[in-house]
Order: sequence, then C-alpha cells, then structure tokens
Amino acid sequence: MPKTMYINLDEVNKLQTEIMNFIDEWVRHQKTPVPHRKILDGMKANGTGFPTTVNALHSLLHKGYIRRAFMISNKTYYVQIRRI
Repeated sequence: MPKTMYINLDEVNKLQTEIMNFIDEWVRHQKTPVPHRKILDGMKANGTGFPTTVNALHSLLHKGYIRRAFMISNKTYYVQIRRI
C-alpha cells in the first residue's frame, strides 16, 4: 500500500501565525490598533529577531491579513482584516 503524503496548503507560516495571534490578543484586551513597536517587542520576547519579524509583517500586509491603521501619529499601527 502506498504511503500518503500530506502537504501544508496554508499561505501563512508559523511566525506569521504567532504575529496574528499576538494582534488578536492585543485587540481583544486593549481594543485599539496594535503599535508596530509592541509587535516587535512581543516577538523579541518569543525569540524572533527584528528583521525576521519585519519581513513577516510585510508579508502579512501583502497577503491581506493586516493593514496599516489610519492614525494621526508619527508611528505605525496595524489593524487585523482577516483571521487565521
């Protein structure tokens, strides 16, 4: 009998899933858009470096899972559009 091969068809990887879960928890408790710095700090606490997290954020922006918030500020905030 042939072996069954399973292929992951998700379009997001593990780090992007962790970022989406972080954004989901932030919005659930704070009820505000998530600051870019808080995402970086949260992922740094999990052991992920700065450039890797920034690349994952850009990928999530491109895939349409998050978008930049419209805030009158000099900082970047994100809003979740789709859930995982």
